[in-house]
Amino acid sequence: MIGLIFSKSFIENAFKAFLIFYIIDSLENLSIGVAIVYTVAADGIQQFLVILIHHLAIDRHGDFRVIILTIPCLIFGLLILWLSSLLRSQQTRNQMLYIALPVILVGLAGKEVSLEGFLRQHFVEETIVVDETKSERQQEEDYNDIVDGRASLWSTGAGFLGQFICWTFTSSLRWQQRIMVSFIEVAAAYALFICGKRFFLRIPPTRRTAVSRLKEAGGLVKLIPLWLLFIPYCLVEVAGFSIFILQSDRLDTEINPRISLHSFNQVPVSSLYVFEQFISFLVSMSTKYLIRKLWSSEEAMQRGARYWRMGVGMAVGFGSLSSAWLVERRRSDLIKKNPNNDEVIRMTILWLAPQFGLLGIANGLVSKGLTDFFYDRVPESKRYFVVLFNQSLTVIGSFLSGLAVLLGPDWLGDTIDKRQLDKYLLMLAILNVAVLPLYIFLSLRFDWNIPDAVDGRDIEIEEVDGSDVEILIEEVDGRDVEIL
Repeated sequence: MIGLIFSKSFIENAFKAFLIFYIIDSLENLSIGVAIVYTVAADGIQQFLVILIHHLAIDRHGDFRVIILTIPCLIFGLLILWLSSLLRSQQTRNQMLYIALPVILVGLAGKEVSLEGFLRQHFVEETIVVDETKSERQQEEDYNDIVDGRASLWSTGAGFLGQFICWTFTSSLRWQQRIMVSFIEVAAAYALFICGKRFFLRIPPTRRTAVSRLKEAGGLVKLIPLWLLFIPYCLVEVAGFSIFILQSDRLDTEINPRISLHSFNQVPVSSLYVFEQFISFLVSMSTKYLIRKLWSSEEAMQRGARYWRMGVGMAVGFGSLSSAWLVERRRSDLIKKNPNNDEVIRMTILWLAPQFGLLGIANGLVSKGLTDFFYDRVPESKRYFVVLFNQSLTVIGSFLSGLAVLLGPDWLGDTIDKRQLDKYLLMLAILNVAVLPLYIFLSLRFDWNIPDAVDGRDIEIEEVDGSDVEILIEEVDGRDVEIL
């Protein structure tokens, strides 16, 4: 299991995070705008597959069987790409790319859905002791924190090890060698997982149908207006693995000309990606810990702090885009002074570090906080839908990014150096800061909580004569009737 998590992080850094460069290198005479559309569409398709595979894992087949079935897709797709790189025919390589990429996306989606959840199941214990003086909800949160902490210790350690090895080992490799190493690494991890399958727990699926799940989700429609406000931030994340990566082209990656060893004198863009992931993890863990410690006695204040956490994250996302905009302005000016496409411009790649660092902070506050944000709004019986809501945001953000690129061709030239991405980045920055006041207003003005259900009826808590009273809401003749 740890080997598969290691391979997941390895693939993220070796291939998926820099998919846009692979598409540009593989498909000749491809404009930058089309390359961005391909990249964001691939991410959107993967996140849509995450939603479908999550339903199959929870309700139909279980996490273990999903892992067994989807990882071979990733192995097969990498094998196709590796073999295609050995061919001389450009047309045949392109055709094999179109075959391999969807298969790889299925494998990546299966990993994203099942690995950490399957690992977490092995740390669930009835002997975990929590503070019984707290409320039932806080006891449950403390219990989940302990389980998640134990699982995160292993998954995060394996993940960062995979990223570090990929950063140090594959940064200087050609695409052909990088894909070959990725194929061997994933195949070896999968073989070890199969060998140890008899030691794993297998939680049976619920056998719920998709129709029954959709009926259960009907009450969550109330959350959609608030959830849609996070789409502008999703556009920031999409820019992180597309436009931010493109900005590294032709930048000077040398640390110091006095250092003679090439491998120790380079700052590849993959190191900035690892830096972003590390910052995101630190911010997520520290923020969650501080909220629980500073407001440990008031559950309502904890929820309020999580509201503000999301708002601060959206503001930091604006800062990341603003930094990227300034970098692109300077980069464009230097390119105009040095139009030779084969020469490195006099601008170090470390100029990109602030925008990657700010993106990591925003990711730790918003993306990592969306799960808690959803859990605060819904009862435990509906927490299953957190994947549906959160991944749907990413799907919408990815396809909206592709649509924006297609509708603004003047911002994107045929080559990397002829583009005008500064205007696109500025538009995204303005959009993120513009939606922030609306988010604060709606968060403070309306109650977004979804009531629990008892025997198929909704239950709400209302204050009557100074005390809390449970009121059951039952539908009678098409009308909602309150029953004390």
